[in-house]
Amino acid sequence: MKLTDLELSRQIPASPEEVYDVWIDPHSPGGPWFSPNTEHQQSKIIFDAKVDGLFYHRVSAAGQSWIHYGRFTQLERGKVVEHTWVCEATKGRESIVTTTFEPRDGGTFVKLSHTGFPDDEEGRGQSGGWKWVLGALAEAVANRKP
Repeated sequence: MKLTDLELSRQIPASPEEVYDVWIDPHSPGGPWFSPNTEHQQSKIIFDAKVDGLFYHRVSAAGQSWIHYGRFTQLERGKVVEHTWVCEATKGRESIVTTTFEPRDGGTFVKLSHTGFPDDEEGRGQSGGWKWVLGALAEAVANRKP
């Protein structure tokens, strides 16, 4: 199976610590683990944000479920979150997601690298999902109350 990688970035007008705190909080809109329970969508999260801590995130809607899980490998507030990532699109393979937070131009330059996922249509779809998450992160940080 051929594997591929992706890299995305986004400038966010807040400190690296503020952006990191939104990213790593499963209850904060804007992070990759946030999904509210609604009339049309149900989610379940198991989340242990520490090195070697596990996460499991399931979202169910319209008779389908999307499951993502993995293990945190590096956490440094305001600097980096690295974790494994397993989902249907990775075909059960552990891929690696590294998100860095760098102070730049009065805000934070967020860089997300996702490595080692299948180079097929479903795998390449990870790009759209991560772009959406980075947009949600920027919106959530912009809407935070001081």
